[in-house]
Amino acid sequence: MRCRACGAATRPTARFCDQCGSQLPDARTGSARPATIATAGEPGDRRIVTALFADLVDYVRLVAEHDPEDVRRRVDAALMAMVEAIEAFDGTREKFIGDAIFAVFGWPRAHDDDALRAAHCALAIREALARVEAPPIGDPLQVRIGLATGEVVAAPRGNDGESDWSLTGPAVTTAARIQGIAEPGEILLDEATLRAARRVFDVEDRGLQLLRGQTRPIRVARLLGQAGFQPWHPPTGRLIGRETERDRLRERLLGLADGRGGTVVVEGDAGMGKSRLLAELAADARSAGLNVSWVDNVSYGAQEPYRFGRALAQAVADEHGTDSGSMARRLVFTPDAPAEGAREWAGAIAAMARDAAFSGWEEEAPLVPAEPAAVAQAIRRLAVRYTERLIEVSGPRVIVIDDFHWLDPSSSSMVDELVRMTARVPLLVLIGTRAGEPPPVPSLERAERISLSGLDLDDTRRLAAATLGGVVEPADARRLHDRTAGNPLFITETVRAILDDPTPGAGRRLVLDPAMPRTGAPITLRALLGARIDALADDAKTVIRVAAVVGVAFAEAVVAEVLEQGVDRAVYARLAEASLIVPLEASGQWRFRHPLIHDTAYGGLLGSTRRVLHARVADLLEAPSGRGGIGVVARHRLAAGDVERALPLLVEAAEESLALGATAEAASFWTTAADLVGAAPEAEAYRRRAREALDAIPAAGPPPT
Repeated sequence: MRCRACGAATRPTARFCDQCGSQLPDARTGSARPATIATAGEPGDRRIVTALFADLVDYVRLVAEHDPEDVRRRVDAALMAMVEAIEAFDGTREKFIGDAIFAVFGWPRAHDDDALRAAHCALAIREALARVEAPPIGDPLQVRIGLATGEVVAAPRGNDGESDWSLTGPAVTTAARIQGIAEPGEILLDEATLRAARRVFDVEDRGLQLLRGQTRPIRVARLLGQAGFQPWHPPTGRLIGRETERDRLRERLLGLADGRGGTVVVEGDAGMGKSRLLAELAADARSAGLNVSWVDNVSYGAQEPYRFGRALAQAVADEHGTDSGSMARRLVFTPDAPAEGAREWAGAIAAMARDAAFSGWEEEAPLVPAEPAAVAQAIRRLAVRYTERLIEVSGPRVIVIDDFHWLDPSSSSMVDELVRMTARVPLLVLIGTRAGEPPPVPSLERAERISLSGLDLDDTRRLAAATLGGVVEPADARRLHDRTAGNPLFITETVRAILDDPTPGAGRRLVLDPAMPRTGAPITLRALLGARIDALADDAKTVIRVAAVVGVAFAEAVVAEVLEQGVDRAVYARLAEASLIVPLEASGQWRFRHPLIHDTAYGGLLGSTRRVLHARVADLLEAPSGRGGIGVVARHRLAAGDVERALPLLVEAAEESLALGATAEAASFWTTAADLVGAAPEAEAYRRRAREALDAIPAAGPPPT
């Protein structure tokens, strides 16, 4: 069992987590209250999760045809196999429902690859059930599985906040409905899950399906299995921006062709295009006749010993159409290999083969070092021998290590040896990693580094137009750049979300509303950024969400007053180190790194909590010492649901804006006031004032002389 508050593994009989001290679920009911960061209103939050429903096939028939004790024993084994698969990918088993199980990935702790974890888990469940012992009651068990990704509300069932927690939202019901239409042995995904997992799995489109109880059909896909080893392939179309960085990497390829190795670390925030840039260079290397090996690291594999080493060996074996064990045998054991070295290498391979795909080594390894340090050293020397022989046989090579920040610790020594080898053999090591604390590989301290930042305005417009397949107006490009800070992933996902908008007028024209709702970030980005916020300590998580209510820019003093307690300056320093906020010139003033982070932090709050916090902010701004403009106060009153106090403020803000010549702002305030009163008689008067304000906007042209 894992702690729902911090995700740490727990002792079977423990009542509280050894890691964070949180109360653990009751062993019988599975219920407990995880830590909450709510600062006002009801406890709980909103988040993006992937829900998984798995239902055993023919349970009723088994009960009717076989001894209930045998059926119960077999079903218990199947359910425990499911739980093991869920925990292996850091999911949360929510409940058993008879012969079915409901699990969620992304709660209580989010990861930026929860949909991917859920898909892997579904495959693991199907494989595990095939191994559950069949006799004496018939054929192997089969399962139907449905996966869906979307927003849920996580909140306690009891009013006192002490009951077990429930998840409510479309993702939960959709996963259950999708599972209901699956055939025995099938795993079905909704479109949001498919988008997150598309480059890792083989799928089959099942078209639009109208699910029971829903009014609009959704697109469903069948998960066939993992796609096997595939390097990251860039999307269609040319790489936009990054010309300078690509030229620098191409120079290293030219050096490799001349026999000069090296190491380059490409670093940057998630979504900056590290994988895309490395994939472009890998394509260049293959075009030049160079050998390329690509290894993806994954978050759920960070605790799997020597995962990187095994993945690299399998990638090389795939190039030669063989298995990793046979390839290693061919490379390592040569007639001139010293006998002592051969025994050590065989022992090292046998040690790795205990839970790896290496095959046929046990007979070669009568002696496996007993000391852990000796095993590690033997594996390290094996990595050197293997790589040297690989280059000797096949020539200069590029090894791409992507998502290096998730490298398993035991493989650090292997990477260290690879980097050191680049000084004496034609080997180019390219590493893609997020900014932050890297894995401990001493030799990387001297490696060349390329840091990726956001695209400029022109490249943002070009990338948006390429994604859209249409024209992007300068004003919309600027709004998009301001909203995404030029992050390529954020740009493309925002444009795709607009393309998916079913409202009239959307389509091959970018329409980016300046007043886009704060919760309007695409699901993919809310999952990615939500995981970064979820990884924060509780105090930092509280501060960033309260700050999101204050605005994109905020003051430490205002946050402290809203919280009604002081905040350690170190909290803001940690948020800045996490690249979530940046300081402004004035002391104690900050802003979110870009609006999508702000939107995600704001979207994680329950509506009741938002309303309470907005009311507190409005009270502070209206106080004698407050410095909030009328329009800002009006927006906070409106968000707090205080219509009676918001309406006169909106009218006053409209008049003030008009007096200052800010006609567009005045029209916006009038329109909001009209929407607020609905069918009341004054609504038409407000709308007329809005039209008059818009008509007063001067045409674009040269300034008067």
